[in-house]
Amino acid sequence: MKALPIAILSLILLTFSCDDHVIPNGNLLLKTLPFEHVNTTTIFKIQVDHQGKKPVIEYGIVYTAYFRGAGNHKLDPTVDDIKIIFDTPFMLGINQFDYTKDFINGKTFFYYRAYAILDDGSVIYGNRISFTI
Repeated sequence: MKALPIAILSLILLTFSCDDHVIPNGNLLLKTLPFEHVNTTTIFKIQVDHQGKKPVIEYGIVYTAYFRGAGNHKLDPTVDDIKIIFDTPFMLGINQFDYTKDFINGKTFFYYRAYAILDDGSVIYGNRISFTI
């Protein structure tokens, strides 16, 4: 008779002791971070909070840029726009890429965000950041 309460108590303790093994949802979580400009290099950064369950085959920054007076700005750039592909392994934490080309090139309005292309072809985007010169 004493074995039943001990078995129940053991089962309850076992159930609540496995919190560190909870598997998070399978969604990739990206955050676009503000870039830094050092001398002639622009340092783009992406924060990866969760890698998800599908392999990433390409990632980086997508952006659109416009001259002053140009209308019809595309506020949410996609992989069909200009891509800056990171050449470092995709990993949790902050991923950065030192871009040495002039992406400003006389333009005034910029919209950029992180992206990742998964092995199934789907694309995940981070938040958009914009700036004006």
